[in-house]
Amino acid sequence: MDRALGIAGVAAALPGLLQIAIQMTGKVSELYKDFRDSAKQTDLQQSVLLIQLIQIEADLYFVKTRSQDFSVLIQESLVDVIRQLVKNYRDVSEVFSLARGPDLKIRPGLWALKVKNAVEVLILEMETWQRRFMELIQLLHCTGFGFRAAAPLLVETIPRALPASRAQSLGANLAKALDNIKSKRNKLLLQSLPVPDDQLCDVPLSRLRTPDANVPRSDFVVEYRRYTRTDDIEYLNSIVHYSAEILAAADPYTMHVLCCEGYVHRPNLRQFQTILKFPPGVGSPRTLRDLLLDPDPQVEPSITSRVQLCKEIATAILYTHTASLVHKAIQPEAILLLRKIDYDDCRPREGTNTLKISPLGIPFLTGFGQARQETPDTYSSLRENTDWEQDLYSHPLRQGQPTTKYTMAHDIYSIGVVLLEIGLWRSFIVWNGFNDFMIDEAVLGGGKAICRRMKERKYKAGEELKKLYEDLAAQELPNVMGERFCEVVLKCLSAVEGGLIKAIPESEQTETDVSFIISADQKEEIVGLSYIRGVLESLDNIKI
Repeated sequence: MDRALGIAGVAAALPGLLQIAIQMTGKVSELYKDFRDSAKQTDLQQSVLLIQLIQIEADLYFVKTRSQDFSVLIQESLVDVIRQLVKNYRDVSEVFSLARGPDLKIRPGLWALKVKNAVEVLILEMETWQRRFMELIQLLHCTGFGFRAAAPLLVETIPRALPASRAQSLGANLAKALDNIKSKRNKLLLQSLPVPDDQLCDVPLSRLRTPDANVPRSDFVVEYRRYTRTDDIEYLNSIVHYSAEILAAADPYTMHVLCCEGYVHRPNLRQFQTILKFPPGVGSPRTLRDLLLDPDPQVEPSITSRVQLCKEIATAILYTHTASLVHKAIQPEAILLLRKIDYDDCRPREGTNTLKISPLGIPFLTGFGQARQETPDTYSSLRENTDWEQDLYSHPLRQGQPTTKYTMAHDIYSIGVVLLEIGLWRSFIVWNGFNDFMIDEAVLGGGKAICRRMKERKYKAGEELKKLYEDLAAQELPNVMGERFCEVVLKCLSAVEGGLIKAIPESEQTETDVSFIISADQKEEIVGLSYIRGVLESLDNIKI
């Protein structure tokens, strides 16, 4: 009997025991799979990190050959960048040492458990370093400090085969664009638009037009530069051509400006029409203004998405400025966001594993209809401005009847206003349905009265608006976006008065006071360095 009960008990327990065994087998299988996948992922990390290090090595050798050509300010900036790189290298060494056992041999288990996450962080830090380095190199190329002509790598100084330096490639590409401009070749001057005018429709809340839904091709927008009978057409043509060359040379995903396919001169309409092509796999154009005014709460992005959007817009301004262009019309209507339309067509960019597109889409700076070269020439810079909406984004010195030449610092002020709107995710203006706008008092309290005084050309009205922006940023942004983001906005709003210069350490401020008489190249260098440090690096350092 006892034996029978025993057997019966075992029989009763068997199904449960089998189930436990099956579950444990599955769990062990998953653990093994996780370990195997971790090893594969770690191998991929090693490869990515190795590629990064090789690229950096090539860049450093290239810079070494030109280091004596730089101004003191640029040299000191490079020293700071290299110091950060050395720190990253030390971190790499420490992380890799974690995976070694007492016999100094690599332990796969330690590698997968201790090193994997640390290497992911290091890869991101290295990517950030490379981006900052290339921003500085881009500034060097276009301001003329040593990089106007690309210098060849000295073979005898290279210990092993290295790929072409990205710094060298950038120099070659920019030099080619500049050569095209100097040679006055009009390859970008087209006879007509890809589609007739009557097949174009307005992009809502913008100054752009795009093909309607019934045409075979819809991968571009058209922007316009209009002129009057009294304008210097030859001069305007040279500016449009220069802007087209610069935009045609840009990598849209890196620089966040759309590639220019060409432009058309329409004397009968007194306008130049520039064709800006979408990158593959994205479309559905929508302006930042349209998004800011969207009442759907699902459209409102996370803080992380807002910061990323600001970084990408700020990068577009860097590209524009280092190409010696001032934009002159930065506002939410000029920022076009394109969303992914077909995953299969979204190819990864070179050197990346995925094409990352935020829910908002990818931002691209447009609206170059007023852009011009940053030169001593003041033509068309001092004209009366009757675009009241644009005045909301213009520095007080550039409102109404300006008496000051438009500079890159004025563009940075405009960026500050745009970043303030993005941070709050509220539009300062609303549209009344008749192609006109009014101030949203619920967002910008007191702005309507100030705008009225600006239209009446009241003295100091522009200064009142600037003070309103600064107060709103100081009061609202710290709670919404944090102190660092608030500091970036305030630096932008004070850029014309030299506020960005404070981003450069005092030890490096050699005659950087804006009151000094300095050359145009020096001023461009100072503004560019200040912008990289005061805006781009500060945005990069914001951790959510």
